[in-house]
Amino acid sequence: MASDLAIAVTRLALPKGKMLAQTSRLLASIGLGFADYNSKTRIYRMQSDSVPGLTAKMLNERDIPVQVAIGNYDFGICSSDWLQEMQTRYPNSRVYKVADLAYEMSSIYLACSDRSGISLSSLAGADTAWRIVTEYPALAEAAACRMRLRNFRIFPLWGSADAYPPENAELAVLKATDEEELRRLNLQPVKKICSSNACIIANSDSLESGDFSRLMSHFTALINNAALPAEEPERRPPTRQKDTVYRKSEQKVWLALADGHQQAHTINFLEKTEIRLQGYDKDDTQRRPLSNIDWLNIKVIRPQDMPQQVANGNFDLAITGRDWLLDHLYQFPSSPVTSLLDLGFGWVKIVAVVAEQVPADSIEGIKTLIALGKMTPLRMATEYINIADKYLRDRHIQRYRVVPTWGATEVYLPEDADMLIENTETGQTLARHKLKIIDTLFESTACLIGSRQSLAVPRKREKIDQLISIFRKAAAKK
Repeated sequence: MASDLAIAVTRLALPKGKMLAQTSRLLASIGLGFADYNSKTRIYRMQSDSVPGLTAKMLNERDIPVQVAIGNYDFGICSSDWLQEMQTRYPNSRVYKVADLAYEMSSIYLACSDRSGISLSSLAGADTAWRIVTEYPALAEAAACRMRLRNFRIFPLWGSADAYPPENAELAVLKATDEEELRRLNLQPVKKICSSNACIIANSDSLESGDFSRLMSHFTALINNAALPAEEPERRPPTRQKDTVYRKSEQKVWLALADGHQQAHTINFLEKTEIRLQGYDKDDTQRRPLSNIDWLNIKVIRPQDMPQQVANGNFDLAITGRDWLLDHLYQFPSSPVTSLLDLGFGWVKIVAVVAEQVPADSIEGIKTLIALGKMTPLRMATEYINIADKYLRDRHIQRYRVVPTWGATEVYLPEDADMLIENTETGQTLARHKLKIIDTLFESTACLIGSRQSLAVPRKREKIDQLISIFRKAAAKK
């Protein structure tokens, strides 16, 4: 009976995205299947088909080690690179790796452009100030220290680290299936930092205090039978990415364009202009598209990284969302980045959200609940950590904790957070997850941002003004 009670409160965090299909097959193979755990589901909360009371939530895989470590989940399945990143930064975190799983096999590499000629032997003794871009800042810093690099700087990114060498960084720390995948990205490996694979993790405190023998028996069956892990997807022979490395020139203007979800909107907008691009369309996306303007250099990166990259001087201009610009400026008020033009597409509202059952319809209502001790400290989950921090401080909420997330933020309410700062177009996704908006912070659209330092250079200012004029005409078209 005690075992059944333990199972009834067992919380399992499962990955969404690329790990979903194989993880779903794996769970089914050991008798822990979840009928709603598939690529088409819009359900984030699930119940095991065969183990009564075993519940699961679907999260972004990089959030899972953190959520397990802080005790929101007893177990999780994730890629071990994110576990290693967290444990490198927080070595005393309360998370334990139960077992490695034989899929999602890859490695974390230190890599450089295949045109740079950098080698492992040339790194340690050089006085060069090595610029290292990465999604794994803790692993990158630890590796640089082990290699005794004399002078280096780590630039954390949301993604697309392969885009930066050689023009905007000498080195990148990134994940790849093997060295051949790096070469497809026009990179060459300098050093393998660590291996990565799917793994089962657990909260250390949960293991010490709970009875998970029934669940562990399923995991043991998997660990003892190497034939059970899900099949690897069929791998196609890698095709080398088309590449054009830009030479440094003060006469050129650097423009960053979006990849990911905002790419389609940006493509539609650019089609209204006289700028013609080769390598930036729905069927062919290259990291360095070519344009019909000979003084314009373009790179494709994550919109979230653009304000920081413009501030660092890697780009003169970028097309990103006003939300990401404000998140940057709230963290760095003296940043040289400024908005030059509202482009009018990609409209969303940035809103404060709570669960429907919360007895409050405004931020003042939330403050009343906090005063009654019902939300102390307030847990705020969001991708916009600086916007959230400013929002709460401006409203004189004193005890709060901002929980950074990497997407699918709506899943955190109500169990793992009290409030969200989220973006929404229609509010339908929020309503579907039984959430309600209690405040609207601001509206966000795509905007052209630029560096004040670039604008102060007369030759660049003239070209930037030409682009602003081109984009202004396109923004005026309906």
